[in-house]
Amino acid sequence: MAKYEVVLSPAAWRAIRDLRTVQDRDDLADCLGKELDQGPNAENVWVFQIGDRNYTATPLTFRGWVAIHRPLSRAELDRLGDEQGRRVESMGFLIHDLLPPHTAFEIGPYSEV
Repeated sequence: MAKYEVVLSPAAWRAIRDLRTVQDRDDLADCLGKELDQGPNAENVWVFQIGDRNYTATPLTFRGWVAIHRPLSRAELDRLGDEQGRRVESMGFLIHDLLPPHTAFEIGPYSEV
């Protein structure tokens, strides 16, 4: 399992911020740092395309949550290194969203009942 960079979208930041305890935040961060590349649920991912990008939905070991993510491009990794003033890992992921399990049961305004 390789080390990699993790970049969070605003939606992912909100999901983490809304967790009740610091321990939950730490546990979720630990999963994100270990499970997106060949993690324990690597055989259970779902890959889908939005525009010209492939995204992956990866089930995490944190309470049934799912991470929606895509690989960072080389240009994005270079920009991250420049912005943070440090060497970055050779690979990384943008976390587009983090979905807790209850979202599978929420009914929106256009959902079929």
